Amino acid sequence: MFATVAPIALFSILPAPLWSGTFDDLPVIEVIGDGYIFADPAEGVLEPGLKAVTLTPNGDFDNPDNPKGVDNCLMANNPDILCTASQGAGKRIKTRLTGKDGMDIRLSTQPSEGITEYFLYGKTSNLTGARITGFTIEFGTGTGADFVAMDPSDPATAALFDPDFNPYANLPDGLFGDGGQEGTGIGFFDGSGADMTVETVNPALNLSALSNATHATYFGDALLDDSMVPDAYFWDVTGTEIESDEPVLIAWHNLSEGAWLYGNLGLEEGDLDLRLAALADSLGVAVDDLAYVPGGELPEDIVALMEGNALFEVAIIEDLRNLNLNFMIDLGDVAGNEVTLRLSPIFADIVQETQSDYQFVTAAQLDAAANVPYFDLGNAEEYQSAIAAILALDAPEQAEALERTGFSFLSAFSGLGFEMGRAQVLAFDGIGAESGSDGAVLSSKGLPNGWMLGADTYGFVSLQGAAASYESTANSIGYDVDSFGVSGGVERMIDPTLSVGVMLGAASATSEAYNDRGEIDAKGYSLALFGRKAFGEGGTVQAILGYQDLSFDTSRNVMDLTAKGETDGSQIFAAIKADYMFERGALRWGPMGGIEYYHQKVDGFTETGADAWNLSVGDQSGDVTVASLGVKGDYRLNASDSRLTASLSYNNASGDDQLIRMGFVGLPGGLAPVDGFDQAWVDVALGFSSSMPGANGRGARIQGGYVGSFGDDYENHAVQVALKMAF
Repeated sequence: MFATVAPIALFSILPAPLWSGTFDDLPVIEVIGDGYIFADPAEGVLEPGLKAVTLTPNGDFDNPDNPKGVDNCLMANNPDILCTASQGAGKRIKTRLTGKDGMDIRLSTQPSEGITEYFLYGKTSNLTGARITGFTIEFGTGTGADFVAMDPSDPATAALFDPDFNPYANLPDGLFGDGGQEGTGIGFFDGSGADMTVETVNPALNLSALSNATHATYFGDALLDDSMVPDAYFWDVTGTEIESDEPVLIAWHNLSEGAWLYGNLGLEEGDLDLRLAALADSLGVAVDDLAYVPGGELPEDIVALMEGNALFEVAIIEDLRNLNLNFMIDLGDVAGNEVTLRLSPIFADIVQETQSDYQFVTAAQLDAAANVPYFDLGNAEEYQSAIAAILALDAPEQAEALERTGFSFLSAFSGLGFEMGRAQVLAFDGIGAESGSDGAVLSSKGLPNGWMLGADTYGFVSLQGAAASYESTANSIGYDVDSFGVSGGVERMIDPTLSVGVMLGAASATSEAYNDRGEIDAKGYSLALFGRKAFGEGGTVQAILGYQDLSFDTSRNVMDLTAKGETDGSQIFAAIKADYMFERGALRWGPMGGIEYYHQKVDGFTETGADAWNLSVGDQSGDVTVASLGVKGDYRLNASDSRLTASLSYNNASGDDQLIRMGFVGLPGGLAPVDGFDQAWVDVALGFSSSMPGANGRGARIQGGYVGSFGDDYENHAVQVALKMAF
């Protein structure tokens, strides 16, 4: 999470601080869990992002309301500033929460035979995927499941929160409060602060109830996730009379109203007039054309001018998912010379009770749609009723109902593509080589499904059908796949040991999700090039590279409704396989192995037919690689050209986990986890082929075969039949 950094002298002109006690100067030992400390060298903050400043060991500071005059602190690791630097200098330690379980920060200490007070300048960002309704901040020892809270009974040997200081937590003043908008003296949304209630219950701080009337009107009473904050227009004021070292926030997009709204652009009349005049000049309009009213709607023509002007950029309002953390620490001589600072988020009940990452994201989207006012497209009450109904169920029913509100079988797209692509590879794999005692040669006898077109050219056709089962994973419901394919092509002999060819294929497949959650119908058309090479006394290596054009129709059952969708996709598939056969009379046998590769893309789509429960699903992209190793053999019957074939192989598939954008139509959505196809199984193949003589030595050859795949969480049964003819 961070690199080891050598201690850096803060200011050479200052007296050397007594580093022998208290927190070490760079105290971070380790950060674990769902979060990290953010360091940004471009802003002067070096790894590991946090430092301790101890100018007064065993110092006790009396100010209960603010850190003025406190010269011991935990702050961002900027070597150029100390605790007493001015507001806005960049003192805040930036932590980022990335999941449900929060984060543990191990900090190293030294004994000082006393208690030293430190002020912590913190800011945490919500990147969890869900609204945060509160926090618990704790001191303890150990991490993860081994975390043990500090015993507050003896402050001299513990790390605790100073009970004489009034801790506070607030959204940045640039949005709410009287210190923002780059000197305008008012927050963009409100001049009053947006704060959480903080209660000290050593060894913990309990944060709850984000309160501000304007925030409640638009954003509710919780800290928004990064995916939930609104878009806004930012104005580059370079070259104007306005002094600002960063773009100025002008307006934000209110989804519920479908409109862009102004914020507070200034407080004093002269300053506001200056800003409005400069804004109008940047847009080439009169001030009156702006129709500026704090909180009012921007005229459509002004929005159009901003959209086409390079001085204006649309970006999210990041500070709506940031919370400043301010508290005083009493650090005693802790046993083991280290403490753990734990930051744990608290979520709404529907989110807090989830048991998987997929459930978490699904619940988070449902919670936001129900409780973030600017998300309300007219369906908030329906979502709120659904949440109440789900919470009233027992745990298994609750999980089932919640998962149905999302697209719980997104992994079936990958499964469908894999089955249809592998059908083409298996059809090609059947085009094998025969070997004899005089060395390896390629032969039309080894083409189990073709007909002769010319002296050195052969044709083939193949029909395949399969039924597969994919068991449920932590983040995906299981499903069955039924598929059918047809393949055909031509192969040209370049010399007795080398051939190349082209193959066309068509396939269709249907996946049915378990528990009647829905299904996906798929079609695919493919084009592939292949080649085979004989070597040694009985060896063959063959390779194929193909492209498949895909289309999908989806049906999802939710809240007694059916959501329909359709989309397109594509797949690249490739394989290289080799075997080496030994011959004794009518029997041939030998080892075989291969690598298969599938790369699939699926376009995003929007459902219809389920009203408030329709989803928008983003683009998908992922790879599956299959490695196999085994043995094969065949037996010639009665000195004829009829053969029995068999093989046994071990297969290991590795597929990409994906994060796919998913949310209710019209809302931003979150990143839903989709587990990759990581499976191991055994393939058992059995086959039969026979020639039927015809005139002039030409005739027909029929072949049939079965391939069974057997694994703990994956099973497939495929049959292949073929007919080849020579004219």
